[in-house]
Amino acid sequence: MNIFQNNLINSAVPIIKHICYLPNCLICLFLSFIDKILLNQTTILENSILNKPENKFWVSWITLVILAVFWGLSFIFIKKVVAVLTPVEVGAGRVLMAALALLPWSFSALKNLPAGKWKPVTLVGFLGYFFPAILYAFAGSKLNSSLAGTLNSTTPLFVLIIGSLFFSQLISKNQLTGLLMGFGGSLLLILAGNDGELNFNNPYALLPLIATVMYGFNVNIIGKYLTDIKPLPLTAASLAVVGVFALGVLFFTDFFAKISLPENRRILAYLIFLGAVNTSMAMILFNFLLQLSSPVFASSVTYLIPVIALLAGIFDGETIAIWHYLGIVIILAGVYMINKKDKLSTD
Repeated sequence: MNIFQNNLINSAVPIIKHICYLPNCLICLFLSFIDKILLNQTTILENSILNKPENKFWVSWITLVILAVFWGLSFIFIKKVVAVLTPVEVGAGRVLMAALALLPWSFSALKNLPAGKWKPVTLVGFLGYFFPAILYAFAGSKLNSSLAGTLNSTTPLFVLIIGSLFFSQLISKNQLTGLLMGFGGSLLLILAGNDGELNFNNPYALLPLIATVMYGFNVNIIGKYLTDIKPLPLTAASLAVVGVFALGVLFFTDFFAKISLPENRRILAYLIFLGAVNTSMAMILFNFLLQLSSPVFASSVTYLIPVIALLAGIFDGETIAIWHYLGIVIILAGVYMINKKDKLSTD
């Protein structure tokens, strides 16, 4: 209880000081812009952009690429942060930063949340944010960021498997072929390991795989039960629920003492980016993409994440071998196969 009481007393000032500075203000302004112009889907957008199938196609692909950049860069930031904070502190801290970034929208989102939606929203919070954040933080402490990023590519496979088993989703031949190709490319990248040599003994790869199973449930839950809730309120509500839980976890760690140190300001900036941009802003766009297209198309963003993650790894001096490039080519071919006939599956 001493740690809890000390953290409770000493953390309020540094939290307010660091969370409310200019970058987060700009993020809040940008989120407000999204809320007013994009996510509320004004008459102009409905009539002139999203109402046309060809425009919906391009909006979906542009959103997909933006998400790939956001999430592809997250692994290099995790690698930097986990050098100072523990994996639990990184995961819970990331969720807390994400929840704080959406705090202005959380109260109205929770107030207007229908009674029957609390259970799926809570599941989305834990399966889509809290537990995967901690699992990827543990993986980031043992794997290269580029390798950890490629493991996301198994998410669409689990989206289809879980959707077929529990949500009555059908799997087409092209989807199955594309997903198997993407999974094969990801497997090649996993076996290539940190040093570029094929290695069949990499137990830490199981952690991100468990996270992708959770993502598979998360995507299908949103697609089946929460499509009637707009992306910003949905993200704000689910993060508010797990944000309180994350705050409670962090009070029993040294998280607040660490981030208040002057030498850890850059680490705090990385963590704010992970929470406010890579989690809050990105998940708003992802939920928007889910409602605009389909769960399978939206989850195919994980096939583009390895490209960004590998590029970030190259700039950070990580070893990139021929096996990594071959895996990327196979993954991108899988993306093409998934969307070969019915590109968005919106009919």
